[in-house]
Amino acid sequence: MAEPADQGIGGIDGTMEMNEMTQREQFDPVSLEIMWSRMLNVAEEMWSTVLRTAVSTIIASANDFGCEVLDAEGRSIAHAYRSMPVFNMTMPNVTKEILKKYPVETMHPDDVYMTNDPWMCAGHLPDIAIVSPVFYQGRFVGFVGNIANTSDIGGTLDLKRVTDSYEEGLFFPLCKLYDKGEPNELAFDMYRWNVRGPEMVLTDIEAQVAANQVGARRINDFLDEYGLEDLAALSAAIRGRSEAAMRRAIEELPDGVYENHVYTDGMGDPLKIQARIEIRGDEMLVDYTGSSPQIDRGGLNCTMIYSRGHTYYPLACLLTPDVPVNEGCFEAIKVTAPEGTIINCTFPVSVGSRTNTGWYIHGCIFGALAKAVPDRIQAGNGLMSSIRTYGVEDDGRLFNAHLFCGGGRGATSRDDGMGLNMFPSSASNVPVEVFEVSSPALIEAKELIPDSAGAGKYRGSPGQRVVVGKLPSHSAPLNVYIHPNRLTFAPQGAFGGRTGAKTEVIINGDRVSDDPRSMTSGAVALETDDDRLVLEFPSGAGVGDPSERPSELLQTDVRNGLVSEDGKRNDYGVG
Repeated sequence: MAEPADQGIGGIDGTMEMNEMTQREQFDPVSLEIMWSRMLNVAEEMWSTVLRTAVSTIIASANDFGCEVLDAEGRSIAHAYRSMPVFNMTMPNVTKEILKKYPVETMHPDDVYMTNDPWMCAGHLPDIAIVSPVFYQGRFVGFVGNIANTSDIGGTLDLKRVTDSYEEGLFFPLCKLYDKGEPNELAFDMYRWNVRGPEMVLTDIEAQVAANQVGARRINDFLDEYGLEDLAALSAAIRGRSEAAMRRAIEELPDGVYENHVYTDGMGDPLKIQARIEIRGDEMLVDYTGSSPQIDRGGLNCTMIYSRGHTYYPLACLLTPDVPVNEGCFEAIKVTAPEGTIINCTFPVSVGSRTNTGWYIHGCIFGALAKAVPDRIQAGNGLMSSIRTYGVEDDGRLFNAHLFCGGGRGATSRDDGMGLNMFPSSASNVPVEVFEVSSPALIEAKELIPDSAGAGKYRGSPGQRVVVGKLPSHSAPLNVYIHPNRLTFAPQGAFGGRTGAKTEVIINGDRVSDDPRSMTSGAVALETDDDRLVLEFPSGAGVGDPSERPSELLQTDVRNGLVSEDGKRNDYGVG
């Protein structure tokens, strides 16, 4: 009589066929939860590796990157909790394209693939995908990968002036960065000779490569420990559970068609995002027909892969907030948009500032589904804006620093807005001290703006004011590149809640944001020590009638300086 096979941890046999193991897992939720958590921890350790080894402010301080584990078919299994959400949604597209161009039989354990193709990857050239195949006992079992926003990709610094992708910097088609562990020197030389601060850029790329090496080792450790031959069965179980959860959540919604539209600043002329959401049973179709045509200037166009990612994320937040996101979550959701629109643009239009369009998709989705899930919606967000300084110090050293500044978060139907965060991204507010050490900029003030929050039963989060000058020790003018959102259209309240505040841009006392059409450039030159750039970033909108706000919460806001006595009287009707 043959000896029974070793069942490994949790009663899972590494020799099981995928369907058999998937069925077994349906009756063993504890072991699935443990292994799923292990995959999440692999991605988390990758994320921490990038954080500890990258050097640019945009990655090491702003955390503009994400890490993911994928199976042998290129389907996502797990991502780091702190990863940039849209990167989690777009990475599987990259791995599937790798499998098309580089068949499995051509792969080797020390290969590394790279691309920043906006139509394949994450929507604009600075986002570089670094992907590595994972081998276990000589067999290909999956991928580990990450996408990070590099500090520079060449091209113009003033993204408002670009007219096509060629002006926006280096475009790397999908290629091998390492072949059997040997570097592609041509690719590295392209970076060295075409980007500003190549040492910083290349150090960050090597941090991405290092994260993949860590991820591959941890997956090998995991397979050893659990006696599994590959990730296929585990991937099927994880994705199957997640798909079922999303389908149940969709099925609980009333069937029907839900529509909404929002406007973005555009280049002075508003751009429209039109969404039509159709729910039938346990499936959902999101269609963006009616959105504005793509535009030639300003980089405000979104590629379809990027727009799809920003559609999936708010739906995951609304419908399955407790399920770690993976590819199974979105099998029941189809996203479409006509080619040639700001939601599905065509090469080679400019895409460098696509966040100034894509981040509005979330509000459009929330607004459309407000009637279906009124207890789960979120009012309009202030959105994130960025400040960049670039130049040469008096001693000849290059500086290149980014300051991310969160807008106020919109209130929900259950609570106030959650402070100055970066929703719908997961980036971090860069500490002022880090930004000042990295450039000759002087941040004279960074403070909350009283009475700016959208009033409501639940109020939005207040906006913030940032005052930028230059250090007296810096003799040359300091160019500050700004990418503000919500110059024209304030965050919208819900169910009687008030709007949030718009962005204000004030240069030496001149409020230039009063006429957004005049802001034809994103560059502001601080030429003297007395020059000041004041940025007032938008607040979140409110939910519910302000007169229904509990008095104890309103009094707490007054004590904390978020609402003045005048604001209490004018916005809440309390004398």
